Amino acid sequence: MKILVTGASGFVGRNLLTALPREWAVTATYNRDASFTEFLRKRGLSQVTALRVDLADGGAVAALGQEQRSYDACVHLAANGDPAYSDTAPADDLRANAASTVNVTSHCRFGHFVYFSSGAVYDGLQGTVDPSSAVKPTLPYAISKWASERYVMHAQKKGRIGTASVARFFGAYGPFEAERKIYGRLVRQFAFAKSPKYTVRGDGRNLIDAMYVDDTVRAIRLILDRPGDTATFDLYSGRPLSLKDLVSQAAAAFGLQAQIECQGEVPEYIEFRSGDRTMETQFGFKPAIELADGLAKFRDWMRDEQVVKAS
Repeated sequence: MKILVTGASGFVGRNLLTALPREWAVTATYNRDASFTEFLRKRGLSQVTALRVDLADGGAVAALGQEQRSYDACVHLAANGDPAYSDTAPADDLRANAASTVNVTSHCRFGHFVYFSSGAVYDGLQGTVDPSSAVKPTLPYAISKWASERYVMHAQKKGRIGTASVARFFGAYGPFEAERKIYGRLVRQFAFAKSPKYTVRGDGRNLIDAMYVDDTVRAIRLILDRPGDTATFDLYSGRPLSLKDLVSQAAAAFGLQAQIECQGEVPEYIEFRSGDRTMETQFGFKPAIELADGLAKFRDWMRDEQVVKAS
């Protein structure tokens, strides 16, 4: 298998690279993360070729050699990973999400293209959703993700992609995630600082439905191994929690009773949950790692990697 993983220096990308078969020829793109090549070296990922390129720069992508522009498969993870940032910098978000997708699918060829979209495309909807739901997002991040889905379909129509799998991803947590993300902050606060106090942005009633990243990687492998027909589907844990409930359960997992304070507002307020069962029926996938177990795994990784910092 000759595969391209874009945005490989990110959270999901690093976890995916460590799990891919060593006999696969992997090209992994990154842009700003100067620590990425050292990460590959330390983990002995000699089968991974690191390619530093700004995918949002069409000229840079067009200048890639022929060997760097044809693959059996691609997992396209490159994106702005912070929905809140898109609210104040929509142009940057559009460039990172949509422009990078357009450039990759315009200048490269793929047998199977796995696009990591987002459950955020359902922004503004309430209750149960699935890919048949009429979307009408107003959050810039959600808009650019939805637009990118359509650009993937355009590339397939033009013959640059064989099969497209569009996974509307509801989120993950675990090793290598950005420090700003809530799960890591919860582990640092409750497992290491041993403080029960936690401040939630907004009213704490908006939903979150993330899975431990090991389950995410397993799902990606199943999607790669069973390309099937072109389809759009949701990838989620199936155990949505309000932010208040998440904080309370995380504190309890480490023997504390949470003291929650709510303040401010959030640009991404989620009131929907997925009812799509494609991952289960087509790929035989259901997340296996419960929240308490996932948080414990994350704590152990932080301790072993000595990355614990103040929340």
